[in-house]
Amino acid sequence: MKFFFKRPKLFLLVLALLNYALGHLMSNTLGTPWGWQETHLNLDKLPVLSDILSALQFALFAFTLDCVFRISVLRMNARKRHRQIPAVLVQAGTILIYTLIGLLGFILLYDQSISTLLAASGALGLAVGYAFRDLIADVAASITLQADHLIAIGDWVEYSENGNLVSAQIKEMDRRYVSLETNGDLRVFRIPNNRFLALQFTNISQQTQQSIREAVLQLDIQYNEDRILEILNAALEYVCRNNPEFTGWFRNYVTLVQTGSVTYKIRYECASDYSANQSKHLVLKSILRFLKSSGISLESSILVQSVSSLHSSHFPPLQNVYPFGILKVLSEEEVVKLSDNAISLHYNAGQQIISRGEMADSMYIIAEGILEVVAYKDNGEKVILASLWPGDCVGEMSLLTGEPRSADVFARDNAHLIEIRKQDLAPILQAKPILVERISSLLAMRMAQNEKTLSLANQQEAVNERRQTLTKKIMSFFSKL
Repeated sequence: MKFFFKRPKLFLLVLALLNYALGHLMSNTLGTPWGWQETHLNLDKLPVLSDILSALQFALFAFTLDCVFRISVLRMNARKRHRQIPAVLVQAGTILIYTLIGLLGFILLYDQSISTLLAASGALGLAVGYAFRDLIADVAASITLQADHLIAIGDWVEYSENGNLVSAQIKEMDRRYVSLETNGDLRVFRIPNNRFLALQFTNISQQTQQSIREAVLQLDIQYNEDRILEILNAALEYVCRNNPEFTGWFRNYVTLVQTGSVTYKIRYECASDYSANQSKHLVLKSILRFLKSSGISLESSILVQSVSSLHSSHFPPLQNVYPFGILKVLSEEEVVKLSDNAISLHYNAGQQIISRGEMADSMYIIAEGILEVVAYKDNGEKVILASLWPGDCVGEMSLLTGEPRSADVFARDNAHLIEIRKQDLAPILQAKPILVERISSLLAMRMAQNEKTLSLANQQEAVNERRQTLTKKIMSFFSKL
């Protein structure tokens, strides 16, 4: 059938010729092109050739009418990208065509009274309808969902279930069920069409405007609110820079002050068809990273923290930031040893931290603030090459290999950095040389990922080569102590 539907004009011409040929044959056989006029079927006699041809005429006519209907729908859907006629409605139309033509053929061929037939079929229809009421309700709901374009395959919908907001994608639709896949655990489940239609759902894929969403965060009142708002702004900027689904608009407010705590409201804008759960996950995950890097605890000082911990919270230890950079290969015990000699540094906005070409043997881990890696054009104009965020490392190649600084780095905001020096890291690497290979692997993978033009196979090859080269450089540099 696909072959014929790709050539609709030829197909319809063939059907018209078949109907004409059958009518001509009936005219030669019965003296009229309309076979039912001379055919009177009953159950007492076997049908003859003319009776079969008359019944075939109705069947061919119904088939022709159905093909005209389907081809018309295909042409209409081809012209419209939206508001297309769904398949379930086409199937319902096909059933209706064959039912009406079949009923008409039965009345004309068997010389039945229309009123008597309708009365009998009405009683039968009630019995069938009651027996298959659930199936009929689901089919009717399927027609409503698709004909009114409430949902379509691939759409994201949100609805409430047991008080929880569920975000799911429509994976499949048939006459009885809607199949959905949840965004969080990728669980696939089916809901009867009638039940789904009764849900209070929102089709976020059909929203024409951007969606402004919110999250709420409660922190201890000990922390300066201006400092917290700066951290939240940096976290939201990080999310917007790295996720195209976010438009870049965000606002952070103090929304409630209570005894011992301050509540902050985070508002952000993202594409309306982007999952609410996923967008909130990205926002809260980044906020958690930036708060941890800054030494901000989510616990209450009234219930948990000691007085000494309150005074030391302004100088976040290395333990808060090491999991985000190359030092994550170290154990907690090794990090504690390293943090004893780590230097806490503070820079004002606009202050230069690293100068290109200078010799150094230390690196910095960002605890608070945002740094910018810059270069200069021939005319002296400054160009921002990259932004560095809380948890990121800068200057690690100088620390590990002794190479000169490769770029100029400035503090965009007031920044708090933790400096790690070669002399403090050396005892740890010398005691456990395997750490050198692990650090080399992390650096090599990061370099390969930055070279987006490489294929996956070439990336792996480049990682292996660079890991070996970096391992030799690091071992050679630290052996000079």
